[in-house]
Amino acid sequence: MPTFEMILTLLGGLGVFLIALKILSESLESIAGNKLKNVFNKISSNRFAGIAVGAGVTAVIQSSSATTVMVVGFVNAGVMTLRQATAIIMGANIGTTITAQIVALQFLPITAFLGATACVGAFMTMLSKNDKVVRAGQLVGSIGMIFIGLEVMSSSMETFSDSETVRNAIAAVSNPFLLLLIGLVITAIIQSSSATTSILITMAGVGLVDLKSSIFLTLGINIGTCVTAVLASIGATTNGKRASVIHLMFNVFGSIVFFILALVLPIDEWLSAAFPEIETQIAMFHTIFNVTTTILLVGFIKYITRLSELIVRDKKQKPDEDGIVADKFAYVDERLLATPSIALAQVRKEIELMASVAKKNLDWALGAVRDGRFDKRDKFRSREAHLNFLLKELTVYNVKLTTNPLSSESEHELSSYYRAVSDLERIGDYAENIVEYADALVKQNASLSPDALAELDEMIADVDELYALVMRAFAAKDLSLRLEVDEAEQKVDDCKDKFEASHIKRLASGQCSADAGAVWLHLVNDLERVGDHIRNLFNGMSGYISEKAPIKVPATAKQV
Repeated sequence: MPTFEMILTLLGGLGVFLIALKILSESLESIAGNKLKNVFNKISSNRFAGIAVGAGVTAVIQSSSATTVMVVGFVNAGVMTLRQATAIIMGANIGTTITAQIVALQFLPITAFLGATACVGAFMTMLSKNDKVVRAGQLVGSIGMIFIGLEVMSSSMETFSDSETVRNAIAAVSNPFLLLLIGLVITAIIQSSSATTSILITMAGVGLVDLKSSIFLTLGINIGTCVTAVLASIGATTNGKRASVIHLMFNVFGSIVFFILALVLPIDEWLSAAFPEIETQIAMFHTIFNVTTTILLVGFIKYITRLSELIVRDKKQKPDEDGIVADKFAYVDERLLATPSIALAQVRKEIELMASVAKKNLDWALGAVRDGRFDKRDKFRSREAHLNFLLKELTVYNVKLTTNPLSSESEHELSSYYRAVSDLERIGDYAENIVEYADALVKQNASLSPDALAELDEMIADVDELYALVMRAFAAKDLSLRLEVDEAEQKVDDCKDKFEASHIKRLASGQCSADAGAVWLHLVNDLERVGDHIRNLFNGMSGYISEKAPIKVPATAKQV
């Protein structure tokens, strides 16, 4: 086979392997998405639990880089402490060794059978319309493609191994420092330690690289995998940067320790004596490296965290009393797009915060109408600007999220969030309208009558009740409150109809001026529309949550 053709075949095999690894990661994350999200949500301060979570999640999504990027995103969003992140990063380095162990299986006489699963997965994907079966087919097919890619690479490398020139060129690179640097650079370029380790194992399997060289290359690979997290931390908060520094420190420390040990101890001889095949020897060294480094450092998590704080100084812009930083997300993070189910959960939290901001503006506006107080108007304006920011940027983020693999349920949930964001921004717009009414009353030297104020208080109380019910249901993803929500929303509608009628009587009796009367009519109409938008937030959940039990909806309840 000509050299150029061998190179093309090698690149083709590498391409199949990398695509298969990506599909496997996405399929596993999609299947285990909600469970994955729950695992992260239940992370405690127990460092051993954090290590177990990091190892387990990475074993599922087949990428320590992806897990570390996720962790940077969580720390950046403030939903995970730096100490929790440190333990998870340590676990991620253990979990990533699973890929090397899988690749090491290629020396067994089962590669052809494993490769054939690609066909099985293809038929499952093409012939079934069931979402779960399709995802399972993608998972099965990707496993087969991994071994097909490895087989193609192995075949081309066997041809290379027959070349005396290639053998001599590779053998000439024996300097441990240079080998470490090569492993680092290649991994930094590919941005996947799993892929680089797999290539190394395949090369060793055909005799292109010996075990001694593989050990130093593996050490470089473990440092190179940190590049992805370092790049992910660009633009992150201070703690997000610290998380990536911790990942780098962990792998650099482990590599230095094992580099020295490999120079003075016959580690390659021990591995050869313990395991029969070079593929397994490299995979086991990769595992031993990460497990041992974790054992050495687990007792120093507190000090590692403090060291990262010294390296990356605190310049974080703190959220205000509303929990927001102008023109920045509180929970959503670009780094979480790689794990759609978790990104979706963060969008939900951002929407909950958005609802809180909109409600605070509504309350302030109603207070201005009722009491004529306009203090902290700048705060009102900053909240309104943040609502506009969220409307625009959350929509953009959600569009990006749709390009990632999502379950059918998650797709419906994301679809509902487009409407939810718009509804909440509209509540902010109505709050602006109400402030204009308050300004008009002051300008016209008019005021609402005591009866009108009493009615306003009653309607505000009903809107507050509706908001509390909907947000409680939204946070818990619970449709069992439908009856209470319907009744609360109907009370708001009834207030509008009843108060408009009583207002006409007050106008006729001269209790209320024409100027104040015009404000009143606009005000109750806007509050009724606010109730509709709040109710829409609840209605949107029906697209992705099934009713727990048949709920009787009042015949008078208005459907928005």
